[in-house]
Parts: sequence; C-alpha cells; structure tokens
Amino acid sequence: MGRRRFNTVQRSCGWKYTYDQIAAEFGDECAGELFDQASELYSGYSTRYKNEKGIRRGHILGAVTISSLYIPLAKLTGKEKAIDLITESMKPDSIAKHNKIGRLPAPVFMRVAGFITGRIFSEKAGFKRNWHCNTNREKRYDLLTCPYVKTFNELGCPEVCPSVCIQDDISFGNLKNGVVFERKGTLGRGDSCCDFCFRISGKE
Repeated sequence: MGRRRFNTVQRSCGWKYTYDQIAAEFGDECAGELFDQASELYSGYSTRYKNEKGIRRGHILGAVTISSLYIPLAKLTGKEKAIDLITESMKPDSIAKHNKIGRLPAPVFMRVAGFITGRIFSEKAGFKRNWHCNTNREKRYDLLTCPYVKTFNELGCPEVCPSVCIQDDISFGNLKNGVVFERKGTLGRGDSCCDFCFRISGKE
C-alpha cells in the first residue's frame, strides 16, 4: 500500500505484511495508530539494548522488532490471531530462503551450515551449543540458550517465540537438494533445547 516506510529488519519481521492486513480489516486509521504504538515500543526497546554488539545485537533486534509489533497487535486482535499474523508475515522471507538454499548442492549446503552454526549461532551471538555430530554428511547439535527466547521473556511476550521457531521448519524442511532437516523441539515451544540435525539423505 506504500503508506508507511519500514526498515529492513521491520520488513523481514513482517511489519509491511501486517500493516496491509490490518489496514484491510480495520481501516487505515486503525493501522496507523497501531504502527505508531509499535514504532514507539521499537524505539524504546532498541535503546534498552543499545549496548549489544554484532550478530548478537542482530538477533536481539529481531526479537525486539517482533515484540514491538506483537504487543499492540495482540491488544487489537487477541493473542491467538496476533501470533497467527506474525507467523504468516514472516513466511515469505522464509520461503525465499528455502528456495535459495535448496538450489545448493548438498555438500555445499553442509559447508554453509557449518559456517552458519559456527558464526551466526555461536556463543558470542548468544547461543550455547552442544554438538553431537559434526561431519561433512551430518551436523547435529542442540542449542541450550537462545537470544530470541531470552529477549521475548524479558519483554513479556514469550508466547510469540514459536512464530520464529516455525520459520526454521519452513526454511529447511523438505529441501530438494538431498539434505534432510530433522527437529523434535525448540526452546521457544517449551522444550529443553532446540535440536538441529542436517544430514545428507541416505546416511543411516
């Protein structure tokens, strides 16, 4: 609709999609008021975490952006519908990621997965990890801490965290390049860890 400008993080976290949905259902005035509230929260929360650095800050700002939108949205639509909207709003980016990584040959994907694990999901980035297997054909580990879970809890909306968890299922599930993604639970869904397993199909 083009009535609002959102930064890159806000767009990737679904602000544009959600704005359009709210404007269509409740009208432009209501959508404008909602996003004024979200923007105010975003400004305050961003300042709260201003001393965070690097990749860790990126993860935290992702959770901040989602929280800033979810909190006023839940007051308007109720928590269940707000969570559904947040989940749907992030799917286009996750589908695009799925399509991109699905074109990588399986050995290349496994190398990329190793890099991502070592850098983006590192302890420096706010994750504590326990490896079970780290080979060229299988990478299996548990995340025992997560900055998204921590931030959502600190901001009082842990119930929205599964909206982030499910994006991994969309991004990595049903890949056509021979890589299988397996998961049993996530911290955000109340499980003891986020278990990740990437393996090349055919490995027992």
